[in-house]
Amino acid sequence: MNKNRLFFIIFSISLLLFLLLFSYKTTLFFTDLTEEQDNTIQYLQNKEELQLNYTSEELSHLQDVKKVMRKADYVFYVLLLLATISLTHHKKNKEQLQKLFKYGGITTLSFVGVLFLISIISFTTSFTFFHQLFFPQGNWQFAADSLLIQTFPISFFIQAAFIIFIQTLFYGSMMIFLSRIVFLSKRTFLK
Repeated sequence: MNKNRLFFIIFSISLLLFLLLFSYKTTLFFTDLTEEQDNTIQYLQNKEELQLNYTSEELSHLQDVKKVMRKADYVFYVLLLLATISLTHHKKNKEQLQKLFKYGGITTLSFVGVLFLISIISFTTSFTFFHQLFFPQGNWQFAADSLLIQTFPISFFIQAAFIIFIQTLFYGSMMIFLSRIVFLSKRTFLK
Protein backbone atom coordinates (compact mmCIF):
# COMPACT_ATOMS: atom_id res chain seq x y z
CA MET A 1 0.00 0.00 0.00
CA ASN A 2 1.48 3.35 -0.97
CA LYS A 3 1.91 6.18 1.53
CA ASN A 4 -0.71 8.37 -0.12
CA ARG A 5 -3.42 5.72 0.11
CA LEU A 6 -2.53 4.97 3.72
CA PHE A 7 -2.71 8.68 4.52
CA PHE A 8 -6.22 8.91 2.99
CA ILE A 9 -7.39 5.91 5.00
CA ILE A 10 -6.01 7.31 8.25
CA PHE A 11 -7.44 10.76 7.51
CA SER A 12 -10.88 9.33 6.64
CA ILE A 13 -11.07 7.29 9.84
CA SER A 14 -9.78 10.23 11.89
CA LEU A 15 -12.34 12.56 10.32
CA LEU A 16 -15.13 10.07 11.03
CA LEU A 17 -14.14 9.84 14.70
CA PHE A 18 -13.67 13.60 14.95
CA LEU A 19 -17.12 14.30 13.46
CA LEU A 20 -18.75 11.73 15.75
CA LEU A 21 -17.07 13.26 18.82
CA PHE A 22 -17.89 16.79 17.67
CA SER A 23 -21.54 15.78 17.25
CA TYR A 24 -21.51 14.15 20.68
CA LYS A 25 -20.06 17.30 22.28
CA THR A 26 -22.52 19.66 20.57
CA THR A 27 -25.45 17.38 21.36
CA LEU A 28 -24.48 17.28 25.02
CA PHE A 29 -24.03 21.06 25.08
CA PHE A 30 -27.33 21.96 23.37
CA THR A 31 -29.65 19.28 24.79
CA ASP A 32 -32.29 20.52 27.21
CA LEU A 33 -31.57 18.69 30.43
CA THR A 34 -33.55 18.29 33.60
CA GLU A 35 -31.99 19.77 36.72
CA GLU A 36 -30.87 16.29 37.83
CA GLN A 37 -29.38 15.46 34.43
CA ASP A 38 -27.59 18.80 34.27
CA ASN A 39 -26.10 18.30 37.72
CA THR A 40 -24.89 14.82 36.79
CA ILE A 41 -23.38 16.01 33.50
CA GLN A 42 -21.70 18.95 35.26
CA TYR A 43 -20.31 16.47 37.78
CA LEU A 44 -19.01 14.23 35.00
CA GLN A 45 -17.26 17.25 33.49
CA ASN A 46 -15.74 18.21 36.88
CA LYS A 47 -17.70 21.48 36.94
CA GLU A 48 -19.75 20.97 40.10
CA GLU A 49 -20.39 18.64 42.99
CA LEU A 50 -22.99 15.92 42.65
CA GLN A 51 -26.27 16.81 44.40
CA LEU A 52 -28.08 13.52 43.82
CA ASN A 53 -28.03 10.58 46.20
CA TYR A 54 -26.77 7.87 43.84
CA THR A 55 -25.91 4.45 45.25
CA SER A 56 -22.28 3.34 45.49
CA GLU A 57 -22.80 1.15 42.38
CA GLU A 58 -24.21 4.08 40.44
CA LEU A 59 -21.34 6.30 41.61
CA SER A 60 -18.87 3.65 40.51
CA HIS A 61 -20.40 3.65 37.04
CA LEU A 62 -20.38 7.45 36.95
CA GLN A 63 -16.67 7.41 37.77
CA ASP A 64 -16.13 5.09 34.80
CA VAL A 65 -18.26 7.38 32.61
CA LYS A 66 -16.16 10.33 33.75
CA LYS A 67 -12.98 8.50 32.65
CA VAL A 68 -14.47 7.64 29.25
CA MET A 69 -15.60 11.25 28.76
CA ARG A 70 -12.12 12.52 29.66
CA LYS A 71 -10.51 10.11 27.18
CA ALA A 72 -13.03 11.16 24.52
CA ASP A 73 -11.99 14.79 25.11
CA TYR A 74 -8.31 13.90 24.64
CA VAL A 75 -9.03 11.96 21.47
CA PHE A 76 -11.21 14.82 20.16
CA TYR A 77 -8.44 17.40 20.57
CA VAL A 78 -5.76 15.12 19.11
CA LEU A 79 -7.99 14.46 16.09
CA LEU A 80 -8.70 18.18 15.73
CA LEU A 81 -4.96 18.85 15.71
CA LEU A 82 -4.31 16.08 13.16
CA ALA A 83 -7.10 17.31 10.88
CA THR A 84 -5.81 20.86 11.09
CA ILE A 85 -2.25 19.78 10.27
CA SER A 86 -3.43 17.56 7.41
CA LEU A 87 -5.63 20.21 5.83
CA THR A 88 -2.99 22.91 6.28
CA HIS A 89 -0.36 20.66 4.71
CA HIS A 90 -2.58 20.02 1.67
CA LYS A 91 -4.18 23.47 1.33
CA LYS A 92 -2.21 24.34 -1.83
CA ASN A 93 -2.85 20.98 -3.48
CA LYS A 94 -6.51 21.25 -4.49
CA GLU A 95 -6.62 17.71 -5.86
CA GLN A 96 -5.41 16.20 -2.57
CA LEU A 97 -7.73 18.48 -0.58
CA GLN A 98 -10.66 17.42 -2.72
CA LYS A 99 -9.84 13.75 -2.11
CA LEU A 100 -9.50 14.30 1.65
CA PHE A 101 -12.96 15.87 1.85
CA LYS A 102 -14.52 13.35 -0.53
CA TYR A 103 -13.15 10.16 1.04
CA GLY A 104 -13.55 11.49 4.57
CA GLY A 105 -17.19 12.32 3.84
CA ILE A 106 -17.90 8.99 2.17
CA THR A 107 -16.30 7.08 5.06
CA THR A 108 -18.34 9.09 7.57
CA LEU A 109 -21.63 8.64 5.71
CA SER A 110 -21.04 4.92 5.21
CA PHE A 111 -20.02 4.05 8.76
CA VAL A 112 -22.49 6.32 10.56
CA GLY A 113 -25.26 5.34 8.16
CA VAL A 114 -24.76 1.69 9.08
CA LEU A 115 -24.63 2.53 12.80
CA PHE A 116 -27.80 4.59 12.45
CA LEU A 117 -29.64 1.75 10.70
CA ILE A 118 -28.50 -0.78 13.30
CA SER A 119 -29.67 1.57 16.06
CA ILE A 120 -33.05 2.01 14.38
CA ILE A 121 -33.47 -1.75 14.03
CA SER A 122 -32.42 -2.48 17.62
CA PHE A 123 -31.32 0.37 19.82
CA THR A 124 -31.12 -1.93 22.84
CA THR A 125 -28.56 -4.15 21.09
CA SER A 126 -26.50 -1.11 20.07
CA PHE A 127 -26.75 0.35 23.56
CA THR A 128 -25.63 -2.94 25.11
CA PHE A 129 -22.72 -3.28 22.67
CA PHE A 130 -21.61 0.30 23.38
CA HIS A 131 -21.61 -0.35 27.13
CA GLN A 132 -19.82 -3.68 26.79
CA LEU A 133 -17.17 -1.97 24.68
CA PHE A 134 -16.58 1.04 26.95
CA PHE A 135 -17.51 -0.48 30.32
CA PRO A 136 -16.27 -4.09 30.12
CA GLN A 137 -16.18 -4.37 33.91
CA GLY A 138 -19.98 -4.72 33.68
CA ASN A 139 -21.10 -2.14 36.23
CA TRP A 140 -23.53 -0.42 33.88
CA GLN A 141 -26.74 -2.39 34.43
CA PHE A 142 -29.22 -1.08 36.98
CA ALA A 143 -32.79 -1.78 38.01
CA ALA A 144 -35.46 0.23 36.20
CA ASP A 145 -36.36 2.03 39.44
CA SER A 146 -32.77 3.06 40.24
CA LEU A 147 -32.06 6.77 40.51
CA LEU A 148 -29.56 6.68 37.63
CA ILE A 149 -32.06 5.04 35.27
CA GLN A 150 -34.81 7.40 36.44
CA THR A 151 -32.49 10.36 35.79
CA PHE A 152 -31.27 9.05 32.42
CA PRO A 153 -34.00 6.81 30.96
CA ILE A 154 -33.41 4.94 27.72
CA SER A 155 -35.39 7.63 25.88
CA PHE A 156 -32.64 10.13 26.78
CA PHE A 157 -30.03 7.96 25.05
CA ILE A 158 -32.26 7.22 22.04
CA GLN A 159 -32.82 10.93 21.49
CA ALA A 160 -29.13 11.79 22.00
CA ALA A 161 -27.98 9.01 19.64
CA PHE A 162 -30.48 10.12 16.99
CA ILE A 163 -29.22 13.72 17.16
CA ILE A 164 -25.56 12.63 17.13
CA PHE A 165 -26.09 10.39 14.09
CA ILE A 166 -28.08 13.01 12.17
CA GLN A 167 -25.47 15.68 12.90
CA THR A 168 -22.61 13.41 11.89
CA LEU A 169 -24.39 12.42 8.67
CA PHE A 170 -24.89 16.13 7.93
CA TYR A 171 -21.21 16.88 8.54
CA GLY A 172 -20.16 13.93 6.37
CA SER A 173 -22.42 15.25 3.60
CA MET A 174 -20.83 18.67 4.02
CA MET A 175 -17.39 17.12 3.49
CA ILE A 176 -18.55 15.66 0.18
CA PHE A 177 -20.12 19.01 -0.74
CA LEU A 178 -16.83 20.75 0.11
CA SER A 179 -15.00 18.30 -2.15
CA ARG A 180 -17.28 19.38 -4.98
CA ILE A 181 -16.60 23.06 -4.24
CA VAL A 182 -12.84 22.42 -4.21
CA PHE A 183 -13.22 20.52 -7.51
CA LEU A 184 -15.23 23.34 -9.08
CA SER A 185 -12.83 26.01 -7.81
CA LYS A 186 -9.93 23.96 -9.20
CA ARG A 187 -11.63 23.81 -12.62
CA THR A 188 -12.42 27.53 -12.57
CA PHE A 189 -8.84 28.28 -11.55
CA LEU A 190 -7.45 26.21 -14.45
CA LYS A 191 -9.53 28.04 -17.11
